[in-house]
Amino acid sequence: MKVTFIILSFLVLTFILVLAWCSYPWSLQKKVTKGELLRIETEGIVNNEEHPSVIKIQTWNLGFLFGEGSDGPLYSPKEKKFYEDKLNVLVSEITFSSPDIVCLQEIDIQSERSFNLNQAQVLARKANYPYIALAVGWESNYIPFPYWPLSRNFGRVKSGGAILSRYPITSQEVTLLQKPMSQPWWYNLFYPHRYFQKVEIDLGSKKISLINLHLEAYDKLDRQDQVRQLVEKIKQEKIDFVAGDFNMLPPSASKKSKFVTNKDEYENDSSYQEMVKSNLLEVIPDEIYALDEASYLTFPASRPERRLDYIFYQAGLKMIKAEILPSALSDHLPLKSTFQISNPNFNPYSQ
Repeated sequence: MKVTFIILSFLVLTFILVLAWCSYPWSLQKKVTKGELLRIETEGIVNNEEHPSVIKIQTWNLGFLFGEGSDGPLYSPKEKKFYEDKLNVLVSEITFSSPDIVCLQEIDIQSERSFNLNQAQVLARKANYPYIALAVGWESNYIPFPYWPLSRNFGRVKSGGAILSRYPITSQEVTLLQKPMSQPWWYNLFYPHRYFQKVEIDLGSKKISLINLHLEAYDKLDRQDQVRQLVEKIKQEKIDFVAGDFNMLPPSASKKSKFVTNKDEYENDSSYQEMVKSNLLEVIPDEIYALDEASYLTFPASRPERRLDYIFYQAGLKMIKAEILPSALSDHLPLKSTFQISNPNFNPYSQ
């Protein structure tokens, strides 16, 4: 009996130690951090104005460049060249769309599944964005997902959000949000944090505050609470722009359940209505979305059937253009918008 007890105790202790090691460092993770700010040397010339009157902002959930199925069920390991080639295409697409500020979600910073490439830093260097803000939303020594076979597991993961800018990012605050209370503790040990990534950007004659975010996808009550926290933050801190993957639908969405891709349902989800309370404007207002829904869907990229990605902005700014861009790189399509932030400076007597 004593030997059996010792063996069982050893097995239990081993299991606890393995679990702790795999999920580390979440047990020590602060809920609010400064994240990481980088200033890098780019491969080419940084194309920016000293005092811009117009800026372009783009948001994109990259799905760590795996593409559709990046959330697990259709995931299978790829060769390193797969990710290197995708990064090169990403550089070309970002260069072509030419945003001044890029808000990215689900970008790998140092993950085994994407061969430990810092995707944000490679993109910034090659596409000529000297300023980077990194927000780690998911970091564990080993992620045992997808569950079986073990050869498909993600392994070590360090991933989250990134903001790339042509203009100096002077400060950052990253808020890691509560994981779904509806899930068991062992599930949440390996589940990513959703987050708000707030930065201040110096545009010369004007400074702006911007939040890049990724909200809860599978628990609408949790998502609604996250939006309420966001609205409170916007009201307290006067945020100019909020961009990212909200995982919510516009009120006039014609379909809110029984999707082909992922069996998510959005019936009785008030996330968008909660966001309206922020008094920020949305670049594709619901009344415009309702007129041509098919043109504004962002997920999944190959056969869009819902809109999950948004850019909100302060009413004092002028939105010039908003567009969903075509791409096959991720499971989401990118959203880009152009804003006039001040009156243009020009000399009417110049030649």
